Amino acid sequence: MAAQYASSANLDARVRIYELFDTNPEPWHRFVFACLRLAPGERVLEVGCGTGSVWSANAERLPAGLSLVLSDLSPGMLEAARRRLAQLSPAPELRTADAQSLPFPDASFDVAIANHMLYHVPDRARALAELARVLRPGGRLVASTYPWTHLLELRELTARLGLPHAMLPVGRSDSEFDLETALLELARVLRVERVERRDSALAVTDPDALVAYLRSTARADDHDSLARIRAHVARQIELCGAFRIQIAGAALTASRPPAP
Repeated sequence: MAAQYASSANLDARVRIYELFDTNPEPWHRFVFACLRLAPGERVLEVGCGTGSVWSANAERLPAGLSLVLSDLSPGMLEAARRRLAQLSPAPELRTADAQSLPFPDASFDVAIANHMLYHVPDRARALAELARVLRPGGRLVASTYPWTHLLELRELTARLGLPHAMLPVGRSDSEFDLETALLELARVLRVERVERRDSALAVTDPDALVAYLRSTARADDHDSLARIRAHVARQIELCGAFRIQIAGAALTASRPPAP
């Protein structure tokens, strides 16, 4: 995992197919930002911030006096975030940090965000406990993930055409941090308040972009299988105009109960 995210190259390749082919007119980063419901003067922590795309996509929407701390395990990601967010004022604080052991005092943030990253964390229970610890009483965590059907057509295709380890299995697993299990895990440490879901589809019209996505995964290195997948997708595009893949995401908001 560290090698996967040492720089932003693999993440950029995966984000690209959403930028090109997502049929929902509201981009994910605009959707999840609205779910944060930020207020002026709040202190906000993002864990696993990547290249800071949530904040660059919403720079004009930031409330006045917002204090923003962005953390990631990868210095390469943080350097990319530093460049991307150079025009933000005030500048966010960037910290190299492991979500399982956050270097922040108790009750030091009004809001925490874990955007599509908790399924990468080896010990999620520990990370969730850390996020609860650094929230002030009444503070809230917004954690996003996918339902198990996300990218199902692509997962089925890679399994059928010889690239079974490039994606999650076609069936779901209780060990995954998907929408079906995230509620239970969050409820062990915080009070779940709402779930907001965004459904869409990818209408892929460039088979090479899809192959680039698969190549960006750590386990997609079989050239013959990739060639078969490309040919299948190209044929679907020729026949149907696009290769369609269902996608969905959800933002779960949970809060730390106020002090008695």
